[in-house]
Amino acid sequence: MTPSHAVVVLLDDDILTVNRVIGVVRRRNLPIDGLSVGPGEGASVLRLTLLIQADAAAAERMLRQLEKTHGVRSVAVFPAAEAVTREVTLIKVRSAPNDGAALRAVVKQFGGAVADERQGGVIVEIGGARENTQALLAALEPFGIVEVARSGAVALRGAAASDSITHPSEAVL
Repeated sequence: MTPSHAVVVLLDDDILTVNRVIGVVRRRNLPIDGLSVGPGEGASVLRLTLLIQADAAAAERMLRQLEKTHGVRSVAVFPAAEAVTREVTLIKVRSAPNDGAALRAVVKQFGGAVADERQGGVIVEIGGARENTQALLAALEPFGIVEVARSGAVALRGAAASDSITHPSEAVL
């Protein structure tokens, strides 16, 4: 599934506000390709990033509804094709003592790093574009992937992209 729009919401760092925003997203019933929540651009601000499948009208309706949500500071919606998206992935791989050099070569080839190494297992870290992560996962399959943890994509509108649909919220904070 390829996302059509990125939605970025800056909101109060308050569990009730997060719950309200997720409720709006859930009620829109749009396919979500990625979701991440983390610290925003200031104290007590969270940044929610969604990658969704929606036509322009549905994305605009979601934007309008989010703008009306108490605790939302600003909302931006822009085409996913104009977004720079990245995610972090941790991959736990079985490792036999004689596999170390080959495993490290594969990890280095894809720009990853060994985050932890212990008897019988290695945790590989990779950040960047989803396609690169998928390629590394495929290359690590022969070693035996035990577990995968992904952060969810974060997105910014590309530096040279056209203006996004951006509106400061008029909701009472």
